[in-house]
Amino acid sequence: MAEPASEAAAPKKRRWRAFVIKSLCAVVVAAICLVGVEAAMGPLSKAEFCGSCHEMSDAHASWQESPHHTNASGVKVTCVSCHLPPREHYVAHMREKASTGATDACVHFFGEYDGEEARRWVRQNLPSRRCLYCHSNLRGSSSSTAVGAVHAAVVEQPSGGVYACLMCHRSLHGAKEPPPWKKPRDAADNSFCYVCHLNFDGEEFVAAHRVAGVGCVKCHGESLDHAADEDHATSPEVMFAKAAANESCATAACHPAANMAKVVSHGPFLAGADTRRKHCTDCHGNHRIEKRHRKWDKKTGELIWRDGYKIDGMGGM
Repeated sequence: MAEPASEAAAPKKRRWRAFVIKSLCAVVVAAICLVGVEAAMGPLSKAEFCGSCHEMSDAHASWQESPHHTNASGVKVTCVSCHLPPREHYVAHMREKASTGATDACVHFFGEYDGEEARRWVRQNLPSRRCLYCHSNLRGSSSSTAVGAVHAAVVEQPSGGVYACLMCHRSLHGAKEPPPWKKPRDAADNSFCYVCHLNFDGEEFVAAHRVAGVGCVKCHGESLDHAADEDHATSPEVMFAKAAANESCATAACHPAANMAKVVSHGPFLAGADTRRKHCTDCHGNHRIEKRHRKWDKKTGELIWRDGYKIDGMGGM
C-alpha cells in the first residue's frame, strides 16, 4: 500500500526545519563572536595596551611626547591608526591586527626584540595612504613651494614610492624639533642690480636670500664692468651653469650638507629619488632671466649669443 504524500513529505520538512534552526544558531553564534571580538578590540586597540609590553615602552613614551599625542586639535592618534589599515576596511584591519599580534606575541615570549630593526621595517613599509587618511589636505597646507612639490608627489603616489612620507618624516615619535634659531640679519640691497634685472625683485630664490642678507653680489660678484657696459657685451664676474648650481649652494659657508639633511623636504632630493627635481632651483624659484639679449659661456665669460643670434666662431651654452 502506497505511503500517503503528507507522511512522505514529513522527513523533508523536518530536515529543512533542522537546517533553518542550525543556520539561525550559526548566525547567532557568529554574531556573539563578532560582538565579543569587537568588545575585546576596544581595550586591545588602545595605546596603553600596546605600551604594556616592555618592548614597546620606549615607543610608547616617545609617542606621548609627539604631536600625534599632544596637539592643538586635541586628537590623539593611537598606534593602530598608523600601523594598521583603517577600521573601515574591516577585513584587512582584522587580518593585519591578528598577524601583527601573533608576531609580537611570539617575539615577546620566544624571541628577542630588535627595536632598530623594527623601526627600519616600519620606515620601509608604512604606506603613505595611512598618513593621507588624516593628512588629506597636503596640497593646501604646504609651508613653501618646495614642500608643496613634494606633497603633490606624495598624493600622486599614495602607496609609497620614492616620495613616501617617511622618506622625509623619519621620526614620528618624540617631540617635534623647533626650527633652528637664526641670528637676525639686515636684508641685502639688490637695487643696483634691479635697475636692469627687475624680474628678480620678488623672485623666490632671490627674496629668500635677500632677507638672509645674501645679495646678488655674494654669488655673482660686484660685476661693475658688466653693469657699466651699455652694450651689454661684458659678462658678470661669476655665472653658474645649472649643472653646477648644487655645488655652488652646498658649501660650508652657505648650505652645509648637515644642515641640508635636517630639512624634511630634502629627503628625496638628497637620495636622488626624482630626476625631475635634482637641482636646487627646481624647487626654490625659477632663478633665470626670461628675456635675454646676450648670453655668455658660463665658464669663460665669452659672449656667444647677441640679440637672438649665435656669434660665429663661439661655442655653445
